[in-house]
Amino acid sequence: MVLYSQGSLQVFGWTKVDGHFNFKEFDLLKDVSKKDRLRGWNTIKRMIEQNMLIAANREFYMVRDQKTVGWGVIRDIVPGSKLIVQLELQKQSKRCEVYAECPFIKMGRHEREDKAFKLGEKRAFWVRAIHPVTVNGNPRVCVTLNRTSKNLPVKLLEEILVKEKLWNKSLTVTCPHRYPGKKSYLFTNTHIPKTAIRAVENELREHIEVRYET
Repeated sequence: MVLYSQGSLQVFGWTKVDGHFNFKEFDLLKDVSKKDRLRGWNTIKRMIEQNMLIAANREFYMVRDQKTVGWGVIRDIVPGSKLIVQLELQKQSKRCEVYAECPFIKMGRHEREDKAFKLGEKRAFWVRAIHPVTVNGNPRVCVTLNRTSKNLPVKLLEEILVKEKLWNKSLTVTCPHRYPGKKSYLFTNTHIPKTAIRAVENELREHIEVRYET
């Protein structure tokens, strides 16, 4: 069994002593011969990287398929390029945090020009894509965000209604048209409280028009 965290590696296994198996921690420098040390270390590193990549595939592809909104703290702003966001994702009953990027081209013009984001501020993003990658041979997760998606106002409204315990399975919300920074058109089959609509307007800084259809 191998535990790897922040560049530190611990190896555990079973050894047979006097006919009995004992579970112990191995010292890679002492318990491996000089001849096999380099070869063994490279093999272990390669196996760790492969297994971490498999884990990234399993975990984050499942999150991606959920089509979700993530709330994240702005950690860096690259002028004219992108936002670096410490994103919080909900996976079933657990929460996980990853670093993600939101390119300026995936933000409304009003947000690009007016410097709408500040460092340390927590904002909502549509999770556009999540996939595992390797950087210099190390497994990483690449998360791309979007602020212009038609799904963003829909999911934000759903999230607010769930928190206020106003959401039910028969309620439907769709967004056929959205003009980021100007107006979003939402269609629903039941009445939506104005407080919930205003909360979405405040986050996206655009007018939300809700039409009710049976």
